[in-house]
Amino acid sequence: MVLVLGSLAGCGSGDGKASDDGGGTTTAAAAPTNGPGDYRPPTDLCPKVDFGPLTAAVAPADGQPKGQRTGSDPATGSGAACLQGFRSAGTKADGRSVLYCTAWKDVATAIKHYKYALSSAPEEAGGPVVQVPGLGGGAFRYENVKEATAFASDLRLVVRDSNLECEVQVQSLTPLPEQQVTAAWPAMAETVRSLVPELRS
Repeated sequence: MVLVLGSLAGCGSGDGKASDDGGGTTTAAAAPTNGPGDYRPPTDLCPKVDFGPLTAAVAPADGQPKGQRTGSDPATGSGAACLQGFRSAGTKADGRSVLYCTAWKDVATAIKHYKYALSSAPEEAGGPVVQVPGLGGGAFRYENVKEATAFASDLRLVVRDSNLECEVQVQSLTPLPEQQVTAAWPAMAETVRSLVPELRS
């Protein structure tokens, strides 16, 4: 299998999923608010992302991060993505971490997308969809199996704060040991936690 690190196409987009050590799926307690929100669309994500927690938890970085803009309808929502390859074994990249952030046109739209992502996550998950308290206005995490055809492990964390939605993905061609999966979840949360203040308008 070939892992293409130079392209972000087909990697998905932030839809808002959160994680915690708790049990199954629960409903987000978000409600629409007035105004467009606290965030403008990010255009260059990589300089603002600290992949240190993820490379420490999962595997060493391989090369420099690569970024691109995202969003097919800028009137509704647009943003940016940043991909960092990693190397857990051998001399070639065998995994990656991708971070997507989208600023929706207003908070109500962001909540709508987040709720949809949360409700559809159980159909993609290989285990429980877990809420993550204390991270933005709502967050959840799960291990994706539906879309992970190229990857043996595909961890996803979705976070919504005001009109911003960010998703962190950790994907590996070889199965991640349970110890790395356990370490990856808080590292993914820390990556978003440190990034979000940098994106505030």
